[in-house]
Amino acid sequence: MLHLIPVIIAVVVVMAFRVRRSMTEQVFRSATVWTRVVLLGVLALIVLAWEMRSVITLAGVAGGLILGLILGGYSLQHTTFHRDSDPPRYKTNPYIGAAVVTLFAIRILYDAMVARAHAGHAGPINPLSDSWLAALLYFLFVAYWGVYYIGLLRTLRTTGRP
Repeated sequence: MLHLIPVIIAVVVVMAFRVRRSMTEQVFRSATVWTRVVLLGVLALIVLAWEMRSVITLAGVAGGLILGLILGGYSLQHTTFHRDSDPPRYKTNPYIGAAVVTLFAIRILYDAMVARAHAGHAGPINPLSDSWLAALLYFLFVAYWGVYYIGLLRTLRTTGRP
């Protein structure tokens, strides 16, 4: 367990920055949001191609996408927009995003433990952890942030500012 302390510290620090950021008002920059949407989409396609080997993992993908779509839409409804400021600003619902990020961080820690357990094993190590739960948590993260960012773009596009 001591060998996981650096990974745990790194995940906690990243989560702390993410949660702190979601607690404050954020400046809307369409180029940054579009970059996030494209990167999430590309990573989702790569992982989906990897996960297509098993029907069970595809069930996790479907479950994650459905939950992510629902939570992303719900979080977007509870986002406060300040269109009158220059540039426009928004404040997310900190609890939903924090829960999604926490679940994703737990998945990363689990993957690190699995990789560490297999480090002495001669066979290949699967960093994606062939399981429906790992697929569900990854696609929950991707769908949630994808829906949220696209919703931000659609909502703040009407202001006429980038």
